[in-house]
Amino acid sequence: MSESAVALGTPRRFEVPPSSRTKATRVMIAAMIVVAAIGYLIYTGFQSTSVYYLTVSELKAKGPSAGAVRVAGIVQANSIQRSANDSMVSFTIADDGGSMPVVYAGMLPDIFGPGIQVVVEGHYTSRGVFEATTLLAKCPSKFTAAVPTPVAVQ
Repeated sequence: MSESAVALGTPRRFEVPPSSRTKATRVMIAAMIVVAAIGYLIYTGFQSTSVYYLTVSELKAKGPSAGAVRVAGIVQANSIQRSANDSMVSFTIADDGGSMPVVYAGMLPDIFGPGIQVVVEGHYTSRGVFEATTLLAKCPSKFTAAVPTPVAVQ
């Protein structure tokens, strides 16, 4: 072989192409990396959606939270205060073990009001206030119809 042929990038005769065993090993390693990545994504997806909620008394016993937590409680009567300037609302939720003030900025569900069970997600601060980023109102399992008033027939 001449030097010009080597300079042009033609392969030498003594180079051995990769064996089929080497190719199979590379494919297997790539497949394992893809499967591991998919498994990791599934695991983290389930972990973030499988968070259950705590009761007010459970959260107060744990103390301030570093991460986001969900808390369920019933909105207390005469505790809802709406800001005139923005969409900020503060209210108190309670359960059998105690009560906790909540601050939330955002759209309120239509059913939100005193006596409604809510689930709030956010952070419990060292000041004892729960700063909610999400508010969900739990609908009652039964809606009762109002008793119709009789109509007088003339």
